[in-house]
Amino acid sequence: MNMEEEFRRKDKGNDVVAGGWETIYCSLALILVALFAMLVSYSTFEGERLTNFMRGFSTMAREAGTSTMDDSVERSLIMEGGKDTVSSSVAALTKYYSDAGLGKSIDIERTEKGFRTTFGSGVLFSSGDTVLSKSAYPYIDKMIEMARQIPYYIRVEGHTDNVPINTSEFPSNWELSTARAVNVLRYFLKKGTIAADRLSAVGFSRYHPLMSNESDEGRKINRRVDFYFSMEEGKKSN
Repeated sequence: MNMEEEFRRKDKGNDVVAGGWETIYCSLALILVALFAMLVSYSTFEGERLTNFMRGFSTMAREAGTSTMDDSVERSLIMEGGKDTVSSSVAALTKYYSDAGLGKSIDIERTEKGFRTTFGSGVLFSSGDTVLSKSAYPYIDKMIEMARQIPYYIRVEGHTDNVPINTSEFPSNWELSTARAVNVLRYFLKKGTIAADRLSAVGFSRYHPLMSNESDEGRKINRRVDFYFSMEEGKKSN
């Protein structure tokens, strides 16, 4: 029996090479090297690219009917690029509202955990009303578009001045400010299909003024709706 025959055996009529494990081993080694290279390349992504990659990968998996990771894990990975994400959001919204001619009626400011967008008096609601103005739809839609892409937690706050209101529908400014915040939240839910656990609404009446209510200008500034966007649940910073 020669050397070649020593390394072969018959199995149901097919020749099986005893040294075939070498081929399998090499294949596995190449796969591991490729996987390592991919992990290294992904780890060097900038925050925004990592966010887009994780979101796209998760979306493809859901469309394929498979689950890739727990939502909390996915959220934590996206938050790796939180600072870059917040900066990009602030820049995009600032440009959009400025181009729309709302530069003096909307204020956007960074906070510790995200950013705040403030709509001044008359932008979202008419005086004494809680029905969202149709002209304001595009301004809310822009935030909804952003919230679909980035998993922000959003807190809507309604504020009034110190001029009392006393109607059958709104006995006080508490009801007025709260109803406005809730109606905006409902628009997010209906139009944006944003997850309810990422939204909250509260009315502060006249008790969180930005300016003194002793002047018309001060009262106008105090009549506002604030949107707090945070990368962490329950976090809001002024």
